[in-house]
Amino acid sequence: MHSNTAFDQHTPSADSSSTVPAQPQDQVPAGTAAIRRAMEVIHPVAIGTDMLEVLEVFRRKQQEHFFPVLDELGKPLGLICERSLKSYVYSRFGMALLANRGQSHQLDSFLTPCPGVEITGTIEQVLEAAHAAPGTEGVLITAGGCYAGFIRASALVEMAHEQQLEIVHRHNIELDQKSREIQAVLQNMRQGICTILPDLTLHADFSAHLSNILEQDQLAGVSLMQALFRHSNLGADALQQIEAALMAILGQDALMFDCNAHLLPTELVLELAGRHKVVELHWNPMLDEQEEVSRLMLVVRDISQMRALQQQAEQQRHELQLLGDILAAGQQRFTAFMESSTSQLQLCQQLVLGSDQPDPQGRDLLYRHLHTIKGNARTLGLQAVTDNLHAAEQILQDARAAGHDIDLRSLQQAIEQVGADFDQYARLYRERLQGFGREPSGRVVSQSLWQQLQVLADTRQDNELQALLAHGEQRNLGELLDGLGSNLDGLARELGKAVPQLTISSELRQCYLSSGQGQQLSDALVHMLRNCLDHGIEPAGQRLAAGKPEAGCIHIDGGLESGGLRLQIGDDGRGLALTQLHAKAVAGGQLAAGQELSDDELAELIFQSGLSTAGQVSMISGRGVGMDAVRSTLRELGGTIRVVWSGPRQTDGYRPFRLEILLPR
Repeated sequence: MHSNTAFDQHTPSADSSSTVPAQPQDQVPAGTAAIRRAMEVIHPVAIGTDMLEVLEVFRRKQQEHFFPVLDELGKPLGLICERSLKSYVYSRFGMALLANRGQSHQLDSFLTPCPGVEITGTIEQVLEAAHAAPGTEGVLITAGGCYAGFIRASALVEMAHEQQLEIVHRHNIELDQKSREIQAVLQNMRQGICTILPDLTLHADFSAHLSNILEQDQLAGVSLMQALFRHSNLGADALQQIEAALMAILGQDALMFDCNAHLLPTELVLELAGRHKVVELHWNPMLDEQEEVSRLMLVVRDISQMRALQQQAEQQRHELQLLGDILAAGQQRFTAFMESSTSQLQLCQQLVLGSDQPDPQGRDLLYRHLHTIKGNARTLGLQAVTDNLHAAEQILQDARAAGHDIDLRSLQQAIEQVGADFDQYARLYRERLQGFGREPSGRVVSQSLWQQLQVLADTRQDNELQALLAHGEQRNLGELLDGLGSNLDGLARELGKAVPQLTISSELRQCYLSSGQGQQLSDALVHMLRNCLDHGIEPAGQRLAAGKPEAGCIHIDGGLESGGLRLQIGDDGRGLALTQLHAKAVAGGQLAAGQELSDDELAELIFQSGLSTAGQVSMISGRGVGMDAVRSTLRELGGTIRVVWSGPRQTDGYRPFRLEILLPR
């Protein structure tokens, strides 16, 4: 680099205006330190200088090959370069041409453009200016637009090198700082983080908490399959699939991660030192410049405590739901349901014990009991048992539809699960609710007090007290029907229908049944009321189109007669689908093709097992066991049931009807 030495003012013509002196160094505004260090003051030449004088300048300063050219105000116009004058200096008449002022070969004709930057600029601006002018001798430095100095090309290279070193140094500092921060995070964060290399080993940098989770101190370079998956509950096939998926991802395009990510587990159960841990896994690809997966980042989180709390909370929520079901059903209705259903369930368990297939009568009995228990449970809102009951029914339905033997093992497991549901209801009732039930009157019911009153009535032979106790053990038919009707709103919501209106004749409200009769009649009426809402009453749109109110109506009439108790149950729906019933009977083999029956004979088909007018099997209906179970239950009471027509058959094949029940006194 040249020193900042100014030319002397001597020229061949002694014309003091032929050159423009550079600004003294102490008058140059302060710029960046790097620019000032690289800059030197090359004595400039004024634009009006005679060409012979310019040649004299080159002669006197032979070490320079160019000089800045300034205008009258000291602003740089470009450079005058030695190479621009060679063709004249070495030609025969070149010097004469340059000396001839009449020619156009003046100084401005030989100017070479040169980029310029203010001294207050940055190194980046200087380098960008030089880069924009390839082959330039350097960069002119100005102060307020006037010439201040020059930075040669060689100095520009040094500046660029220094800048790169500064950038690298700064980046190294930042990288060291980030590395320290990452290490601090890895050592203190409560998650296990590691990087999986292409050979499926763990990188040396991993979080300290990963060692705590896996209970291993030395993890660097250890195989992932050895460090993590050998402690898992996965089988050999699953582990092989995971290893193959990892190998298919690493070193491949990022798309391969998207295609195989579903094969990587997101949750594992680990067995470490005899204890079980539940860990959550998050897989993330790390891409290189070619958008290929060079590594995988794995985040491991111990969620054992969270899962335990979730299970505890779920168990508490489930118990609260069961307690709510019991309270909504009412103590008397719940205990009566448990008593009758438990005995029915025991009969079902006996029928499926052993390896022998139940006979057709046994199958029908299984159908009736399971369907009755499910219907009563749904009526009371005991939802916890209905799913498993439905599953047990489905096993029977599949065997009947395919004409195969019953899968007794699956059926027994389903019935055992129903028994477990019953046990859970009974336990919660016994531990939380027993003794807190109230009758509609509001008086607390005490079983021990009731037994003491019975003993007292027997001891004293008190006829009035005995009659009162006998009446107290009976169930009022009106209250029983009201209780069944109160559960229709849940069924209506499930079917997407408006809650129907239930009307009960006043004569029935004066009737009483024994507790045993009441429970069995309740089982039968549950099926009948549900059929009214499911099969009889049309959807809201059809009812409105037919000029009916959106909500249907179910009516129960009857009373005591000389022969016993008579009930008639009907609804304001379309009636019995006789045409559809005939088609179903033909399809099911109950009738031969072309066989004609009267309406009364067709109506009798609804009491056959396996025949239903429902369009499909659902949690509510469609298995064809409802009315069969009703008739069987009423026969156990010595009663009967039949279809009573309330109008003629319509053109669409429907006929309005009622179901009539007769029970002996």
